[in-house]
Amino acid sequence: MTITSLEYGVPAVAGGTPAKTTPYTKEQRYGEAELQQLREALEQGTLFYTGGRKVRDFEAAFANLCGADHAIACSSGTAGIHATLIAGGISPGDEVITSPITDMGSIVPILYQGAVPVFADLEPHTYNLAPGAVEAAITPYTCAILAIHLFGNACNLQALSEIAERHNLLLIEDCAQAHGCLYQGRAVGNWGRMGCYSFNEFKHVACGDGGIVITNDAESARKLRLATDKCYNREAGATSRQATFLANNYRMTELQGAVALAQTSKLNDIVQRRRNWCGQLLEALKDVPGIALPEITAGCDPSWWYFALRVEPAVLGADAATFASALRAEGLPVAANYIGQGIYEYPIFTQHSAFERGEHPYCRYAYGPGLCPTAEAILDTIVMLTVREAYTQTDLEETVYAIRRVAAWFQQQSQGGVA
Repeated sequence: MTITSLEYGVPAVAGGTPAKTTPYTKEQRYGEAELQQLREALEQGTLFYTGGRKVRDFEAAFANLCGADHAIACSSGTAGIHATLIAGGISPGDEVITSPITDMGSIVPILYQGAVPVFADLEPHTYNLAPGAVEAAITPYTCAILAIHLFGNACNLQALSEIAERHNLLLIEDCAQAHGCLYQGRAVGNWGRMGCYSFNEFKHVACGDGGIVITNDAESARKLRLATDKCYNREAGATSRQATFLANNYRMTELQGAVALAQTSKLNDIVQRRRNWCGQLLEALKDVPGIALPEITAGCDPSWWYFALRVEPAVLGADAATFASALRAEGLPVAANYIGQGIYEYPIFTQHSAFERGEHPYCRYAYGPGLCPTAEAILDTIVMLTVREAYTQTDLEETVYAIRRVAAWFQQQSQGGVA
């Protein structure tokens, strides 16, 4: 099927008027609710989490929201992942299987534990770990799977849970981009032994920087509390500061907790509006040739951090960068290629340069191009549209019009200008 560009007119990149006639709708993220919580935090007379109530109240509210038994706040999503590895007993030389498309914040904690990141390939349109690739990557050194829910879409947690159980592996979930995402009716983060969330400025909800870990395992919760606070036992009546294992200072302050508490109360509404808008966008673009739309994992109700599609250059007549550039000319907030290349292609891996001198256990592993062909193909062809819960029906209609118009024009050009 070919869409004729005559139906949509000349795109902005060819001299036409941009499809987006008004700026995308925005909402102020922080307001009176956050100010009130901050006032109360300051009035406590302390900003340390054991003396105040905001961090504890945030933990209780987030655990309740996710249906988890325990939640432990920390200073960042990265800190949360590191704490889960500590609590899970990950030690030097252990291998942790994870995704090659993520932020370094997911990978740094593995290296800091002296463990070895092993990158498994992905499913082509959910952009998440392919269970078969995960199982194929297991070796006698494998101790954990770090499942990363990319762009607000859950991994195949049923399959990953079964693999972890079959091989006696620790399953951890990185939910930094998946606030409010459900899998088989349960919040992500509840399928592994521990699930980590980020509250940095760019997530669904935020407190500038911060994180939280949920778990349904009491012993893991106890160790997480120690792992985020230098292994200091601050429970009522406890006096020991004699550390029994290596832990960091990853504490959250009462100011962060106050803002995070106010933000948590807004999460369900934020996610529902994103689902509604992106669901309509998915339906409106389903018949556009040359574009492969994101595939929602079976059993998942996604929370849409980005709307990420892939181009098919042979059909579309343009690569990802060219298509994204034309969409930006129409006024759309898009970018191509996400992180550019698989994390295993970064110099820290190809040059084994984690430390100035001395060897790290990951030096035994050869990193470089070709490790995960599907992931590399995704990065070559992906185009991400920024999503905000404030987007309106007008924003939707103009977005659809722009994408259809640009796709039709590229197809026409590739066919010699004949529609």
